[in-house]
Amino acid sequence: MKKPLAAAAFQAGFILSIVVWAPVVLALFWLRPIPRYRVISQWGRFNMWWLKLTCGLSYEVSGRENIPEAPCVILSKHQSTWETLAFQWIFPPHVWVLKRELLWIPLLGWGMALSQPIAIARERQRKAIDQVIQGGCQRLASGRHVIIFPEGTRVPVGRHGRFKLGGARLALAAGCPVLPVAHNAGCFWGRRAFIKEPGVVRVVIGPPISGEGLNAATLSARAEAWITATTDILEKAEGACQEKIPAVQ
Repeated sequence: MKKPLAAAAFQAGFILSIVVWAPVVLALFWLRPIPRYRVISQWGRFNMWWLKLTCGLSYEVSGRENIPEAPCVILSKHQSTWETLAFQWIFPPHVWVLKRELLWIPLLGWGMALSQPIAIARERQRKAIDQVIQGGCQRLASGRHVIIFPEGTRVPVGRHGRFKLGGARLALAAGCPVLPVAHNAGCFWGRRAFIKEPGVVRVVIGPPISGEGLNAATLSARAEAWITATTDILEKAEGACQEKIPAVQ
């Protein structure tokens, strides 16, 4: 199947899955958060299967053994929509830190709201950090991991944004480690891209980083150094990335 047709087929199935799954999830509002999450995550699993079937895009994960049994703060690179689908199936029950506007999207946003994300108003930074810490501690205490994209938005292949300190501050407040995650999803499914390239997304889960004896800036810097270095290695090793990596001036 040609790439535009494959992408159109995936998009049609993706939209249809929202129409089917969202009412099911909304009808299960009475379930406790973790059982409800297990139903919600099946949506991500379906879309990963559909993505592989239509576009030939699959994934491999290394470092699963690094995921601690106790809830922690997961800090990940953010390049595309891919990780928001795949992480539902890769990681144990978790919640996301996301911008509140996403919850206003009909059906999709309503279903997301039932996963109890930490929805923040990014224009109000001080209040947003308080929300992340307060809401994050509550979610971690309930047995769920918290996933944060510390760059705050999707960043194109070959580039790195400034890491914000909210994730590190949450980990220190909750007394848990941060778990760094790198991947090269942007090589295949770029930021705002319609076409999905066939191939295998590589996801690497690093060793947990303890915050004991560290301040938020140092803890965040250690996670950033690992994620940045590992992402660069994954991108440079992937032929599909080469034309997307900006040339060094």
